[in-house]
Amino acid sequence: MKKFDQIFFGLILAGVFPLLLMMTSMTAWFYLDRNEARAPYCLLAGLVIGLVIDLIYFKGWLKNRYELPISFVILIYLLYNILVYGFFMGFPAFHPLAGLVAGYYFGLKVVHQNIPTIQYPTLIRRVSMFTGLVMTAICIPSGLIGLLAHGIDKNIEGMLQLGFEVTRPMLWTITSVGGVFLVAATFLLTRMAMKQTIKVASKIYAS
Repeated sequence: MKKFDQIFFGLILAGVFPLLLMMTSMTAWFYLDRNEARAPYCLLAGLVIGLVIDLIYFKGWLKNRYELPISFVILIYLLYNILVYGFFMGFPAFHPLAGLVAGYYFGLKVVHQNIPTIQYPTLIRRVSMFTGLVMTAICIPSGLIGLLAHGIDKNIEGMLQLGFEVTRPMLWTITSVGGVFLVAATFLLTRMAMKQTIKVASKIYAS
């Protein structure tokens, strides 16, 4: 488990600044330049600066991964959610997996920091509520985009091979129910992962 944790969180930490700065550089290119010939250089500049930051700080981050400031951890969580949102073009079905990772990390964090058992329920609730709120913030624009997009009803009919017309009230119902389900799934997955990780890690690191 210890080796897996090191590799898993090492990959996450190593990607933070290269991905963040590549995204930032391409955003700057889009709003300030838009010359396609210079786009690869902007992307490369972000990557190189990110790798330099990794070269300087990565070992310390990895070694002290369970003592990282909460603000930095939140930044990482939000960054990867933004990247997943962009990669899947606003389709939020995979975001609950981020809650699973958050629960796993914070479960290990409370064990490593020897936080008193009496504080576990409060911490589990706070982390789960945070991931649920992030999922809510993701579902709202995704739902609005889907509802306002032209021809979305026809796309659903064709994709699911439906033999009936998808009406606007049906779209609202699907979007609302789907959003609530995703928020609840994220909350519950985070909670489950954190509780189970604390249980397992407490036995492993106590031995």
